[in-house]
Amino acid sequence: MEQYLTSEQVAKILQVHPFTVLKYLKSGRIEGIKMGRVYRIKESNIEKFLKGISTAPTKTEKTEPPKPELPKQKKDIHEIKFEDDEKENQKEYYKVI
Repeated sequence: MEQYLTSEQVAKILQVHPFTVLKYLKSGRIEGIKMGRVYRIKESNIEKFLKGISTAPTKTEKTEPPKPELPKQKKDIHEIKFEDDEKENQKEYYKVI
C-alpha cells in the first residue's frame, strides 16, 4: 500500500511553506484527498507534481522560446472636408488648431 503524507510532510519535501502546499491542493496542481479537516497526499502524486514543474528541457523539447505576438496597429487617416473645398475658384485657407 502506498504511503499518504500530510501537507506539512509534503512541505518539508518540497521545501516550501505548508500554506503553499494547501494552495497547490486547492488549485489542483497537486492531487490529494481531504479527510475531515486535513489533506493527505500520495507519494506518487508528489512525483507527478515534480515532473510537471521540471525546468530542465527534455531531449525531445526545443529550447527556443515562443515568439510574442505583436499588437496590430491601425493607422487612422482622417480626411477633413469643408463645404467650401468643392469650390475651386474660391481661394480660402483654413487653419486647424
